[in-house]
Amino acid sequence: MYIKNALDRGGGIFKAILIVSAAAALTLSSQSCKEGALNGIEMCLRVLIPSLFPFMALSALTVKLGICDLLGRRLGEITRKIFGVSGTLAPVILLSLIGGYPVGAKGIAELKSSGAISEDEAKRASLFAVCAGPGFLINYVGSTLYGNAHIGMIILLAQVISVIIIGVFLRLFCGEVKQFSSNRELYIKSMPLSNALVESTYSAAEGMGKICALVLIFSAATGILNGILPGNLLKIWIILSEVCSAVKLTAGEYPLWVTAFAVGFGGICVHFQIFSALDGIKINKILFFFIRIIQGVITALLTWIFSFVFIAETEVFSSGEVQNSALFGGSIISAVVLTAVMFCFIFSIKNIRR
Repeated sequence: MYIKNALDRGGGIFKAILIVSAAAALTLSSQSCKEGALNGIEMCLRVLIPSLFPFMALSALTVKLGICDLLGRRLGEITRKIFGVSGTLAPVILLSLIGGYPVGAKGIAELKSSGAISEDEAKRASLFAVCAGPGFLINYVGSTLYGNAHIGMIILLAQVISVIIIGVFLRLFCGEVKQFSSNRELYIKSMPLSNALVESTYSAAEGMGKICALVLIFSAATGILNGILPGNLLKIWIILSEVCSAVKLTAGEYPLWVTAFAVGFGGICVHFQIFSALDGIKINKILFFFIRIIQGVITALLTWIFSFVFIAETEVFSSGEVQNSALFGGSIISAVVLTAVMFCFIFSIKNIRR
């Protein structure tokens, strides 16, 4: 009891120090904070809302119209064998692959709230149904940042395969998720199209508001840290914190596989967006974080391989200067990264078996 009270007091003190430090940083670096927030607003308006909002609305619409239940009856055997979850989740898994990071989580939450899937199924699907959408990868990363849509397609293909690999991995090590009784009627009464469309649009708008708010917070924090952290630490923060800023940075300075890792990992901002979209579904956040690291490594490795298979002009992937690669290259750093991935893998196995 004494130790627990001491930890609670220590946690309270840490939170107080964090709030005071944040307030001081906002006061002393108000201009940098403003510029960072403006960059976040531009990113939301030009990239996130156009690429995510339609798919988030579509994800909610498939649930409210009963399409997930309809397809689930036909795809149940396939999804059970591959991912260990019921076929009801099949459309949501597909939408997560073509919609973008929070779309899958939004659909999972809709299914859970409607009673179509169990809590365990929702938790399992939320660990692997995480993927950047083709709109973001092909139009923004490929065409805008690299000037080549094929590059976006390569990263998209690598990420889709990484999602499938992680889903199969969870199935093999954890077995089939406990589902509702086969005698239970899974049919969820569908809404009229007009009502479903309106509610889906409102739901997507609410979700986009949360996403953009988080992007603004992280962009403002990056603006403040820009004047505090040294160059390499700031770059690491950008790569790990917010994926839009990460790919913009890596596309100009690092090889393509670094951009692919940033996309596969998603960034802490995206992780928070997914936790919010899951709407109360309690997942192991540490396990989720480690699986995202593994997904980032798989995506980077597959992208590196595909870059040689599909495109001959590999020079486009190494536009950065040689000295910049020191941040991620070198035998010592490589060993550290591989060791970290190994520990993530071991930790993931240990936790998913519980």
